[in-house]
Amino acid sequence: MLGLLALLTALATVLIPGLPQVGDGLATASRTFAALPHAEKLIDYAPEGGGPVLYRLPGNVCFLRLSRQAGQTEWVRRDDQDRIEITVSAPGLAQAGGRFDPDGTAELQLGGRAVAVPVVSPGLPTWRFTLEDSPALQETLDADEATLHFIAVRGGKPVPEELLSIAAGNLWQGIQGLESCAIGAEPPGVVGP
Repeated sequence: MLGLLALLTALATVLIPGLPQVGDGLATASRTFAALPHAEKLIDYAPEGGGPVLYRLPGNVCFLRLSRQAGQTEWVRRDDQDRIEITVSAPGLAQAGGRFDPDGTAELQLGGRAVAVPVVSPGLPTWRFTLEDSPALQETLDADEATLHFIAVRGGKPVPEELLSIAAGNLWQGIQGLESCAIGAEPPGVVGP
């Protein structure tokens, strides 16, 4: 059986031009992937609750990862203008028959009022929200059971049935660790019992 497999492989190599180069390309891609920098896990702020977890890549590139909801993961970082950027991958939304299709803006309730939040999709099922830092946002993110509810806005109007929720309890503590990590300082540990 092994002899037959070797014969078929050799025959395919002769009959299909470029097959050896494909194999070489795959090997090169595999080596390149293995050489990519790996994220170092620094702090798990809520090990019993699914995050946030602080990671650092070489060069003090830091991000938080949340994964409290089935079929959804979030990455949080500071962008180059020091805004809070939350990238959400939510394949579970489509699998559950949901839809989230904003015209570049989502609505978020902060401090009892609706705030417009820019949102882009680098490719479904992923969306990137950019939040301006504010006391209302800090207060919301610091709550134990915080949840951010983003409502799609289309044609200038919110579409309440198109909702993307992010469980973000104690995320503000993680963001403080993110800032320490980014300047190369030792991130603050978990505060509390």
